[in-house]
Amino acid sequence: MSPKSPDPVPDSGGEHDTDAPHAERLGKSARLSVGSTGSDRASMREAMDPANQSLGEALRLSYRILQLAIAGLVVTFLVSGFQQIPEGVTGIRTVFGKVAGEPGEETVEPGLQPFWPYPVGEFTTMQQRQSLDVVDAFWPERTTKDVTVEAATDSADVNTPIRPGRDGSVITADGDLAHLQLSVEYSIADPVAMLRQISADKTDALVRSTLRRAVVQTAAQYTLSDLLEQRDTPALEIRQRMQESLNALQSGIQIGSVTILERTAPLAVRGSLRRVQTAREDMKTNLERARQDANSKLVGAAGPKYGEILAMIHQYELLLTSGDQAGSDALLGKIGLRFEEADISGDAARIITGAKAYQSVLESTLAKESRRLESLAPSYKENPLQLIQQLWLDAVRQAITQNEVEVFSVPNELGRYAIRVKSSPTMMQTRRDAELARKKLAASMIGANLPSFQLGSRQIMIDRPGRRLEATGDKGFGKE
Repeated sequence: MSPKSPDPVPDSGGEHDTDAPHAERLGKSARLSVGSTGSDRASMREAMDPANQSLGEALRLSYRILQLAIAGLVVTFLVSGFQQIPEGVTGIRTVFGKVAGEPGEETVEPGLQPFWPYPVGEFTTMQQRQSLDVVDAFWPERTTKDVTVEAATDSADVNTPIRPGRDGSVITADGDLAHLQLSVEYSIADPVAMLRQISADKTDALVRSTLRRAVVQTAAQYTLSDLLEQRDTPALEIRQRMQESLNALQSGIQIGSVTILERTAPLAVRGSLRRVQTAREDMKTNLERARQDANSKLVGAAGPKYGEILAMIHQYELLLTSGDQAGSDALLGKIGLRFEEADISGDAARIITGAKAYQSVLESTLAKESRRLESLAPSYKENPLQLIQQLWLDAVRQAITQNEVEVFSVPNELGRYAIRVKSSPTMMQTRRDAELARKKLAASMIGANLPSFQLGSRQIMIDRPGRRLEATGDKGFGKE
């Protein structure tokens, strides 16, 4: 396209000045025309090159941005497969729904775990250790005011029955009812086996069902009193039955512990049963105290070996009852020898030691008196009256020369009068000391402080001889 030169306008005399502005206006006009020559197309390309370059650069920039965005999406997609597994959580990896990993290595470990992103790959995780409380399945329905067991017991009425479907209970071996509240702890030992059987959100339901079944089976083996009194055994049996059921289902669940939180008889009779249990506990306490007291007394009587002595005495009684006199006499001798052995202590050893000492004193005293009588025998044969008089005077002298004896002399004329004489304080104290010494001597003598003997349950016999140690066996309890 190029402008054309204007055509020349001829001058025509005076009209030249008049038409000058019009001519000037026509000289400044231009016309555009489009041609089709090769040089025109080249000129157009040259004019369009800057625009084409700008458009190309914009397209290239947009393409690079699109590439980067696609790469970012790909990286984000791949990284989305990474998952952080916290401590205490277990699970498995799946690829298109199939468990991934070599046998025995399917379980994921805590920490950052790389894997295929969803929906190609997926992590199925769950808490490895869990706990579950079952407080309503075997427990009666409570009202708003019965917030505690004691309050529920006080408000219970014997005329209000336990209604199945509303009040939970379990039947015991003797046909009674009991109420229980339990808690169970379990762990996912094999996530692969568990997820092949049930989904992760149904483990509580499975454990709760097996717990109820195990409780019913276990309670049927115990009476009500045994179920309430035995603290640990029922819970251990419930755990064992639960584990057997879960193993049969190949659930991969391991029962850690079962705890019986509360156990009670029906609330309407709980107060009476509690009084019976209290009486039983008191009986056990008293029985144990009596056993300890009996053991203490037996040990004090014969020492730690008292059991052998009791067995021999019991055998002796059986021989007497059967009429075996020879056998009872022989056993009685063995009993006596057994008491004298060194391992027998206590009152029996003390009494035997005192008896032996008294026997020695008695033997020595009798020997002394025997020698004295033998020395006086010749004098008595020569003059018996003189010897008797001499012995009498010696006895009187020994009597009046004792410290606690006072001698008074009064005239014969006063013989018909009653004379009262008060001893001096010194003499009275001397007599008290002498009396105390005699009591001590008597207490040390054999038989002065022997322990009292009372018949026990083993010694009470009906229609047969009781306990006795007579050599002849013709006296004693139950023997006419």
